Amino acid sequence: MARSRRRPLNVFTLSFLDVMAGGFGAVVMIFLIINHQTEDTIKTSNRDQLAEARRLDYRAKDGSENLAELRKIVGELALRIADTKEKMEIVIEEIKEKEEEVEAIEKVSLDQSDALEKLISEVDSTEEEIELLASRASNQRDVIAIEGEGDRQYLTGLFMGGDNILIAIDNSGSMLDSSIVNILRKRNMSSARQVQSPKWIQAVEIVEWLVANVPLESRLQIASFNDQTRLLIRPDDWHAAADGNPIEAVIAGLRTEPPNNGTNLEALFLMISEMSPLPDNIFLVTDGLPTLENRIVRRTTVTGNQRIRLFNEAVPSLPAGIPVNVILLPLEGDPHAAGWYWRLAHVTSGTFMTPSSDWP
Repeated sequence: MARSRRRPLNVFTLSFLDVMAGGFGAVVMIFLIINHQTEDTIKTSNRDQLAEARRLDYRAKDGSENLAELRKIVGELALRIADTKEKMEIVIEEIKEKEEEVEAIEKVSLDQSDALEKLISEVDSTEEEIELLASRASNQRDVIAIEGEGDRQYLTGLFMGGDNILIAIDNSGSMLDSSIVNILRKRNMSSARQVQSPKWIQAVEIVEWLVANVPLESRLQIASFNDQTRLLIRPDDWHAAADGNPIEAVIAGLRTEPPNNGTNLEALFLMISEMSPLPDNIFLVTDGLPTLENRIVRRTTVTGNQRIRLFNEAVPSLPAGIPVNVILLPLEGDPHAAGWYWRLAHVTSGTFMTPSSDWP
């Protein structure tokens, strides 16, 4: 048997598959080595990232809870701010109202202060006047004093002022009574009975009341008139109202002198026109229209129209510009007297009154 011959070794005789297999194995070995290290690195990295992620999750959860709490607090604060703002608006409105009230109070206080100062000034002036009047009263007597039931003084509307005041009282026979029958009956009575006639007593008391209420600084004169006219207080001059003695004597004389005869109003007005100085206020106490005139006329009766004519003839004798205050007592049978005497008082800017039986 023949011996086989050995082939010589040649490196280039390796097959392609052997080369590819050897290369693939090397790649696998490298992959295994690298993959193992990568897994370790990834595991390590994953643990750190997980921890960080957990930490972040915790912080996020904690932050979410804090955020919710903060939102709750913010909501409460917003409500409180809104409530506080509303209260502030109310307080501001109240402050404005208080300021307006303070301004009003200050204005009222200022007005009251002015009024108080004015009142104090008026009080001071009044006190000075009282002191002046007291000083005068200490040096002068009152005119006369009138007292009665409760010291009654009625509101009359009479203006009592004036520098020269004349009081004229009608002392004709009709002043005995308001009834014609009683007048005729009392004419035949004694003087003592006549002066006790209620109507005459009232007339004298009216004169007394007027005298008691004239100003102390005035000058006064009293006149009586029937068929004649007389000045009763020092006939040649005006008399100081503060000097009461002569005035009291005149009042006492009227109480003892009964009324009589007719009424001549023209003679009274003519006498007034001759006074010097003229009176600036006249008080006329009468009960009816005149029945006599200055010229001598023979008649026993007088009609209503004749009395009106006598009145209209007498009025022009009265000086102009002197107020005549008429106090008319009642008289039967003379219905026109009130109207004509009211007209006289109105034209002269005086006062007309018909007193009640218990005045003054």
